[in-house]
Amino acid sequence: MPKKEKVTTRDIARESGLSQSTVSMILSGRSDMKFSPATIEKVINTASRLGYHYKGKPIKKENRISNTILIMCPSLSTDYYTTLVQAITEAAHKKHLHTLTAYTSRQESVEEYYLKMSAESGFYGVIYTYPPKAIDLINHLSQKHAYVLVNDYNPDLRIGFIELDSKKSGKLIGRHLLDLGHRHIAYLSTPLSKTELPRFRRLTGLREAFSEAGLDPSLVEVRALTQEQWNYFLSGNRYYDAGYQLTMSCLKEKNDITAFVGTNDQVSIGILDALHLLGYSVPRDYSVCGFDNSLASSFSGISLTTIDHRIDEKGTDAVDMLINQRKWMTLETQEKKAPVMRLEYEPRLLIRRSTGKVK
Repeated sequence: MPKKEKVTTRDIARESGLSQSTVSMILSGRSDMKFSPATIEKVINTASRLGYHYKGKPIKKENRISNTILIMCPSLSTDYYTTLVQAITEAAHKKHLHTLTAYTSRQESVEEYYLKMSAESGFYGVIYTYPPKAIDLINHLSQKHAYVLVNDYNPDLRIGFIELDSKKSGKLIGRHLLDLGHRHIAYLSTPLSKTELPRFRRLTGLREAFSEAGLDPSLVEVRALTQEQWNYFLSGNRYYDAGYQLTMSCLKEKNDITAFVGTNDQVSIGILDALHLLGYSVPRDYSVCGFDNSLASSFSGISLTTIDHRIDEKGTDAVDMLINQRKWMTLETQEKKAPVMRLEYEPRLLIRRSTGKVK
């Protein structure tokens, strides 16, 4: 029987109709190049179907792979993720470590590729900046490799957590709006899938604030994009587009809404622009809130009321936690396993000019 030929990037390029350089850059995790989510998914799926496996190159000291942290990032179009990646990178450099950013667009197949690549190539560890989808694979690999998640706590994952309870964040926003007299608000969100815990928990917090005030929690209306609608925005800032389009749709209907809450600051800035275009004044006509305390939220022309998620501190602590996990693994025996570490931050409400009392 003839020996099966090894699948190459040239084969994947020919099959997918893309250039070999594009295929090579995506499969090697080049963080300095940006490709659309559809292109990345096409390459990963084609590689998987043809039986291509990244075996990793022989590790040489000068490559410093063993001193490199892989940062899993779903988007490079929002201040939150770019700021967090920068905070992790700066903290890593202070510890004489390097970083490489993997852009996944929240695609499970892309996640799995990078996870296997990092394990086989001997990376120092992996820091996730968003809720992972490849949970089973992470739990399997975490027995021998270090992982840290910067996000809400997920009991299904057996890795370290740097968390900020999004339900508490939502409750802070809800209480603030109630204090200002708002009794009917809209929560505008990107798709509410079961893996996106922060989005659900922010909504839960908002509704709990209303319940605790003796009000019907359904007075917090939900307007969320479907996954199909979300996929329609293939380029640009999809979060901004989501806030803009959802606000336009909401205001076409007759309702008593007096305040909008975006699932993050970029969605909220889209809300602000839609309101301004329609001639409304913020906060005289509508109040607007967000989450993350991104750089743009503090600009004088925006002045968005938001939740501070302590991004710089979380980046530093994520690196420290990863280092501690590595130390535990070197000491681990059959009787003594590395503990799952958790560090929780308390959210902080930043009140700015985008919120005010009901007319």
